[in-house]
Amino acid sequence: MKYCKNCGMLLEDTHEHCIRCGTDVTVAENVSMYPIEVMETIEEENQRKKASGKIVAMIVGLVVVLVALVIVFLVFLKSMPNLTAKKTQETNTAAEAPAKTKAAEEEAQKPEPTPEAAEESEPTPAPKSDKAVKDDQGKYYDYVTEKDDAGNIVFTALLPEDLSEREFYKDYAGFSDRYPFMVNFTASTKENDVRFTYLSPRKLWYKLSETGRGRSNESDVTHYMTYFEYKGATSYLEPLLNQSYPGAKFELRNEYDINENVTAKLEELAKAKNKELFGDIGDYAHIGENTTYANMDYESSGKVYEYEITLKDKNMLFCRYYVPSMANNLTYANSDSNDRGNITEWYNFAIICFETGNEDNFDDYEEDFNIFIANALPTDLFMYINESYCSEIKKAIAEEAEPQPLDKAKLEKYGKDFKPDTKLDDFDTSVLGILRSAGASAFSGDGVSVYATDKASVAFFDKDKAKVFVSPASDEFPGDGFEELKKSE
Repeated sequence: MKYCKNCGMLLEDTHEHCIRCGTDVTVAENVSMYPIEVMETIEEENQRKKASGKIVAMIVGLVVVLVALVIVFLVFLKSMPNLTAKKTQETNTAAEAPAKTKAAEEEAQKPEPTPEAAEESEPTPAPKSDKAVKDDQGKYYDYVTEKDDAGNIVFTALLPEDLSEREFYKDYAGFSDRYPFMVNFTASTKENDVRFTYLSPRKLWYKLSETGRGRSNESDVTHYMTYFEYKGATSYLEPLLNQSYPGAKFELRNEYDINENVTAKLEELAKAKNKELFGDIGDYAHIGENTTYANMDYESSGKVYEYEITLKDKNMLFCRYYVPSMANNLTYANSDSNDRGNITEWYNFAIICFETGNEDNFDDYEEDFNIFIANALPTDLFMYINESYCSEIKKAIAEEAEPQPLDKAKLEKYGKDFKPDTKLDDFDTSVLGILRSAGASAFSGDGVSVYATDKASVAFFDKDKAKVFVSPASDEFPGDGFEELKKSE
């Protein structure tokens, strides 16, 4: 057994990636042999030792500064002018006084400047709103942006201000020919009694062979395919829960569609993909050259799932998960290997989590989590990077070569190539439309879009402070510095 250093999850020795956060646990520095609580104790001890060393260094530094001050003071005394020079300076100052007085009298006799002249000589102060601040019913959120290693903004979110403990993890080596660049964002309170988590889109496969050649929970590194057992919309979520809370009891106490718009858009995308798979798709799933495929069916889901989790110590957790997903199923047959069965190509377009050990918090943060769902989004640039890198992957596969890794140089190039008018392909355009539709209403302004629930009447954005104010009352105003965002019809 081993533990992921990034999120503290318990892993099997055979795991290559953390099932919770996606960290590459084949790298020694990402793995610990101790639970996260033990690691924190070790870290605290190391910090204590470091702090002791810093105190000694500060004392030595203070002594050095005091010695330097004494030397400077002695030099200053030695270089002071004598009393005669000081007296001469006072006499010269007295002689200049009448001239200064006369100049002052002449200045006083000048006419007062006209208002027009004053306007020309002084800068005009920035106009201020005559509205009074009124924000009793609204709430302020931090507008969060996260960047990749090249400085490209690849993720944005709205968060309650008290979720101040934030981590952003990037994985450039996911085995996928659609979303190999994966990100994970986590935010929690200082007490860690409330936690929001976002996982970026993932493409997975599941192969079930009738002749004993099934594949699941492994990676095909030659074709950038990750296999994972598929049993419906919660197929990725349930192993994630079991990995996060080993030995716990899970009770699904509620599930519901996020809204009709998301459900319709997911159905439309799954249907379009299914139609595409009726055509000449070649060796679509890389089973072998002489493979034939027959399309079966498709499914999609835009549900929110609420779980009540009883831990081994009998403590309770209350969790909510939003999992927009779709899957397309095919039958296959390969004449060379005499292999046949079913293969599923499936996507989680996000997994967005809210976890708390306090049922009151579950109610208090419900609206905040709905805001987080609507605004925890990959950027167009993130999608463009994935599309660009996947083109390189597919080219390398066709040439039976190994794709070059997605590194800082490639990220910088993709960032420079991307322009505001750069178009994404139809698939990713639809995915972003699905994710943005989780909000019932949209507000936009200069370079920013905010998605809110149906309770919101107004939204404001302060670019300098990276703050968003959302209120159900149309007459509320958060103050100067906030730009009012226009609500889309």
